[in-house]
Amino acid sequence: MDGENQGTKSKKILKVAVIAILAVIVCIGVGVTCFTVFYLSSTNSKSNLININASAPGKDEPVNILVAGVDTGSNDSGDSVKINTIKEANSIVLLHYDPKNENLKIISIPRDTMINLNEKRQKISVSNSVNGPKYLVSNVEELMNTKVNYYVQLDYNAFKDVINSLGGVDVNVNNKMDYDDNLQNLHINFDKGVTHLNGQKAEEYFRWVKNNDGKFIVGGDLGRIKNQQQLIDAVIKKFSRFSTVFKYPAIISSVSKDIVTNMTPNQIIKYARTFSHLKNQNISIATAKGLEVSIENNKYFLLDTANNSANLSTTKAVNKSDNINKSALKINIQNGTTKNGLAKNYQTKLSEKGFTNITTGNAPKKPVEATKITFYGIDENKLIQINNDMSGLIKTDNYELIPQKSSHDVVIVLGNDLGN
Repeated sequence: MDGENQGTKSKKILKVAVIAILAVIVCIGVGVTCFTVFYLSSTNSKSNLININASAPGKDEPVNILVAGVDTGSNDSGDSVKINTIKEANSIVLLHYDPKNENLKIISIPRDTMINLNEKRQKISVSNSVNGPKYLVSNVEELMNTKVNYYVQLDYNAFKDVINSLGGVDVNVNNKMDYDDNLQNLHINFDKGVTHLNGQKAEEYFRWVKNNDGKFIVGGDLGRIKNQQQLIDAVIKKFSRFSTVFKYPAIISSVSKDIVTNMTPNQIIKYARTFSHLKNQNISIATAKGLEVSIENNKYFLLDTANNSANLSTTKAVNKSDNINKSALKINIQNGTTKNGLAKNYQTKLSEKGFTNITTGNAPKKPVEATKITFYGIDENKLIQINNDMSGLIKTDNYELIPQKSSHDVVIVLGNDLGN
């Protein structure tokens, strides 16, 4: 009998303990929500700085939130001088959430993405300086073939404050980083290996592109994005910890002054809660599909609209009327190696893909280490289509577009980096 009483008593104690814990969690949730609404109200009060209206998705429809990290300036509505000095969106990320499958895609859009501005080539990073967020959003919508529902803009102060409020994050530094810019008071120094980053160090890691000796990060802007994605992944994992809920008030308080958005406080809370409850396997981080191409001594990233559109669930119909006449495309393949018959081998492979107007020969200078594909007088969208049709046959990251027409539309110089 005493044993039964003891067991019943233990169950009662356990029940009371569970109820108490749940009550504490509920109180925390209510407190955080109230605190969030209070502080985000000040953020929303600066929504007049955003010159594009929010467009809420329908029930159970996917949502796209465009997040832009501005390089300079201020989000302070009382500081019109600094606001007007915001020139570039240093980082552009599209958050795509589909409530039907509860998947969140975090898609980095390279700042070197090419846009047409007054019939001239320009990089998407300057969009903010042209007509504010409205122009940046319209470019992303066109290039990604989707609808942007909300816009969020933050500067490096907000970025650093979030990292500091989380207690810092750990990342594996893959490159020796040693760079100084006295004009920006930017000093970056990291050795390879796992490193704990506070807010300041996280900004330095996020911004690194090259070293003092002129050595750039492998992959250029795309390599820089890979570093940024590693940091974003570390932040997501830190946010997913239960203990982080106690830090929400500090995080919200710190970023509210350095962020502007066309979202309401309730909308921010809604999606923040939704994203924080997602399982890790339901969150993916990627870079928008496309090619990095050299055009008149400038590097541009050409977004692959069709492939990016297929990766989203809020797309519009893509115009497929502008197809490539493969047989009319004049291609010249040059062997830059000592491997006999290499150019003929690739001619056969491309012919099987429908590219039949091909000539072959040897490169003027040998050896050629890196394979290169040069396009002449071809529209950027057609360039993407042509490369997709060649996909899997000739692997290279070395592309150039020369605007003027030539005797050939495409010249492929095969290097030692290719197999047989």
